Formats: sequence, structure tokens, C-alpha cells
Amino acid sequence: MAKQTPAYDKAVLRALKASDQPLSAYDILDRVRSSGIRAPMQVYRSLDRLSSFGFIHRIEALNAFVACSEDAHGHKPGFVICRDCGMVKEFEDGRLDDIAHNAAGKKFAIEAVSVEVLGQCGDCRGPRLKAGRGE
Repeated sequence: MAKQTPAYDKAVLRALKASDQPLSAYDILDRVRSSGIRAPMQVYRSLDRLSSFGFIHRIEALNAFVACSEDAHGHKPGFVICRDCGMVKEFEDGRLDDIAHNAAGKKFAIEAVSVEVLGQCGDCRGPRLKAGRGE
């Protein structure tokens, strides 16, 4: 088994930061092959490590990953996702934890809070809005 190196993690993180869209593990693999990464498992190991340090986030609805918009920190973000163009915008609101804790109750141990808001961004809605107004 090939040893996983920090260079692989750096290559994966660079690929995510360079993308304006969320990337699947296989998209990442295609972009990092020149770094010596040859197998999906190598990408998944890097993604696990980068996620545990807070450098990246998994977008569950898309089964894809994005670089954290803030440098690694312990926040629990939410995401707004355009269903048409795939744009993802990260946001943070401290009330998310409070809402989850209130809903779960005292006997429930929360392991993760994930909020993903699906919709249509202004750029994708723009042409349709203009068409509706006859512009």
C-alpha cells in the first residue's frame, strides 16, 4: 500500500481551492494525477484528513467537496446551493447549533449539524425573471 503524504493533502486542497464548483472525489483524482495520486482511495484518505482539520467540507446533497471559505476553524457551516449552475456559498450562523440542540433534546448526542439550502441563484434566475417581465 502506498504511503499517504502531506503532499497529497496539499494537492487535493489546491484542486478544491482552484475550482469554482464543488468536486467529487473522482473529479479531484483527475486534477491531481500529476502529483502522484493514482487511486481513489488516496483521494478519500486526503479528504478525510482535510475534513477532520476543517480545511474542506462535504456537500452531502451533491456528494462533492469544497474548500472551506474560511481558513480551517471549528465552525459548523451551512451551504446555499444552486441546483442549476452548482454554485455553493458557505455561511455560518450560531443559531444552527441552538436549533439542533433544541430539536434533539437533552438525551440525544449530536455528532454533526449539516444545513444545505437548495434553490436557484440570482444569475440563474435572472434570465427567467427578465423573460417574465418582457425584457
